[in-house]
Amino acid sequence: MEDKIMLLWKIQSAIQQIQSLAAKGWPPGQSILRQPGWCEGFVSGCPCDPAPGPLSMGLIATRELDMHGDKADLALLINDIQDAVNSLH
Repeated sequence: MEDKIMLLWKIQSAIQQIQSLAAKGWPPGQSILRQPGWCEGFVSGCPCDPAPGPLSMGLIATRELDMHGDKADLALLINDIQDAVNSLH
């Protein structure tokens, strides 16, 4: 249970950071936001849509935030979330 609470906290933190970037006009923001939003519903056990296909938010985040940007910590957070959700899924 504690692990899920920590994972939900991570997801919410990532969503807030990505929303901030998307609001500033960062094009991949909306694409990435769909996936942690789905993950939040999945982890919390709320009825949600079927999985949006294989999670790719980690790859996008690594490419856009780490390799070509200055947000390596956010990319790592998104990759951690993806790994954790994949292990539950």
